[in-house]
Amino acid sequence: MKRLILFIFLVALFGVSSLAFGANGQQQAQSDIVRNAGQAATVAVTSRVAAVAAPKPAGVKGNTETSSIDANGNFKFAMNAEDLGLASGDDSNSFGVWGLGSYTNFSSSATNAKYDADALNVFLGFDWRATPDFLIGIAGGWGSLDLDKKQWGNDNGTLKTDSEWTIMPYLAYNFTENTILDAAFSYSDTRYKDSNSTASGKYDSTRYLSSVGLSHYYLVDDWTLSGRLGYMYVHGDLKTYSRGGTDVANPDTWLGQLSVEGKAAYLFGNGAEPYAGLRYMYDVQTSTKPVDSDYDEFEGILGLNWYAGDQWTINMEGGASAGRSKYDSYRGQAYIRYEF
Repeated sequence: MKRLILFIFLVALFGVSSLAFGANGQQQAQSDIVRNAGQAATVAVTSRVAAVAAPKPAGVKGNTETSSIDANGNFKFAMNAEDLGLASGDDSNSFGVWGLGSYTNFSSSATNAKYDADALNVFLGFDWRATPDFLIGIAGGWGSLDLDKKQWGNDNGTLKTDSEWTIMPYLAYNFTENTILDAAFSYSDTRYKDSNSTASGKYDSTRYLSSVGLSHYYLVDDWTLSGRLGYMYVHGDLKTYSRGGTDVANPDTWLGQLSVEGKAAYLFGNGAEPYAGLRYMYDVQTSTKPVDSDYDEFEGILGLNWYAGDQWTINMEGGASAGRSKYDSYRGQAYIRYEF
């Protein structure tokens, strides 16, 4: 375990030596797009792992049993099963299917790089608990971006997606009931349309993402306190294109980001579990120098899980960023999971 934590830190620290270059409006926006897309995909998967592999608190209505997932992947909630309608027999839920939809608004007020953007993402996933400690799954995603440029010199046009799809395998491994490793890898293919108000051009982009995280959970009666240390690397391969007869250079973008987060959740007897969290993100590796050389940000998180029986899980979550110079981001997501 100590070696794994050391490895995550070393991978992140290696990125500090990478060079970051100044950017124009287009490059700054592309860097923010890659960061936003990477964060959206990573949050989608880490919340899947939390929903499936995380322990649930004991002590509801006097129940003193330990929450767990059995050898077949079936949830065992430490609470009154009659009140919640949970399965009490030997039925197993080895498989899970889930869907997630998210909306993010992010914007920049930087000189010569102002914009306002809306991003939509939809993921559908399937996973299988192959052993009591190992879960493997795969997700497919669709994305949409609508970015309005503001005062980019003579360019006050838009940057939009014609199409975007993502394939994302993921896994989780329980070192112990309370300590969980998550990892995800994704490939995205995107077709963009760039307009400067008078002319437009289209170009292709491929994006590769790797993410690894280590979480630990502390159960105190009906409370669940958790923390996660994670690292994400995302690389966008952008094609050069022509707009109005002029070739437009389109440098590749990449980002390595370290994140640390903490959450506190309280489970009520009816299966409702509100939670709050704080996530800190630091860019240790980037292709574009951030505005005002500001490499970090915080995100405040509020959410609600509802465990509707032993097969359905429903989640709603919102987040707002703070602390990154001349950049704002707000997101919301809804998630549903069915086990069988």
